[in-house]
Amino acid sequence: MKSTKLVSLVSFAVVASVASNSIFAASHGKDDDIELYGEIEIRSLDRETTDLDTIVDKARIGFKGAHKLNMSGVKGRWQIEFNLPSDNDPANDSTDDGDVGLRKANVGLQGDFGEVIFGRQNNILADTKVIDTFKNDSGVFLFAPDRLGNAMTYVTPNMGGFHGYVQVATDADPEENDVDATVWGANYSDDTFYFGISRYDEDDDYIGAERDVTSLGAKASFGDFSVFGTLQDEDHTNTLVYGVGIGLTMNDWTFKTALYGFDSDDDGRFGAADGSDDEGRALFFLADYALGHGISTFAQYVYYDEDAEDEGFGGSVFSVGIAAEISRTLM
Repeated sequence: MKSTKLVSLVSFAVVASVASNSIFAASHGKDDDIELYGEIEIRSLDRETTDLDTIVDKARIGFKGAHKLNMSGVKGRWQIEFNLPSDNDPANDSTDDGDVGLRKANVGLQGDFGEVIFGRQNNILADTKVIDTFKNDSGVFLFAPDRLGNAMTYVTPNMGGFHGYVQVATDADPEENDVDATVWGANYSDDTFYFGISRYDEDDDYIGAERDVTSLGAKASFGDFSVFGTLQDEDHTNTLVYGVGIGLTMNDWTFKTALYGFDSDDDGRFGAADGSDDEGRALFFLADYALGHGISTFAQYVYYDEDAEDEGFGGSVFSVGIAAEISRTLM
């Protein structure tokens, strides 16, 4: 039954997307487009605390489009993206019967005024998580979700490389505040440099824990060499999370390494209370080789120190895998 539901959902998405593209194309001509995109990633992981595990880590499919509207200088943009079921059932099952998950579903308007976006969408704070660029365990320790549901966003026009933004999420609850989470911030980017600062505040009724996070991210590129990092400060638990890394591209090879860490005054914030402050470190090494046409293969090692493992992270893990990125304009 669930597999039938999955096929029906994906089939409906394809038919609806092609149909909507045909309608817009009939109204606005060649300025409109619709894109099918997706991602598949398979990994084999050898973690200290478990036996060897080969998994489909990512299986995603999405559609997005941009169309000129009747309003002068205004484009309509939309996006819908699904997480497909992966590794929910035993390996000897002929079909994975897990549920389809909705990652994004949003509609926006873009013009000289900037852009407004409504629906399930990226948390703009996630742009500052530039350290989150590895494979398994990437982004470990970091605060704030990568996406928000029930959200409304305003992004300013590009002002010499600068953007400002504000984002609010509202989740109906008769006994609580109208606004359950807010994000605001600004960033600057050009061909060689990025810097972003963002603030995320949420009520405890939104996802069950009140959090106030300030997040900074920066990246600088010098030809084939790059330096990148993220710093986060969470007020309620007085927790500092950081990561700094370097990258090097050589022909079809990309090499990256980074140090992650956290320090918290809140005993038990990350693991069991043990009478001392929570802290931990992790060291990442990644080698990625582009095979062409969006297909790549990689090897990665992540080392967790004893403090991080005591707080429930890890253990250290070696992984190899292969991935494919899909992108095609339908019409």
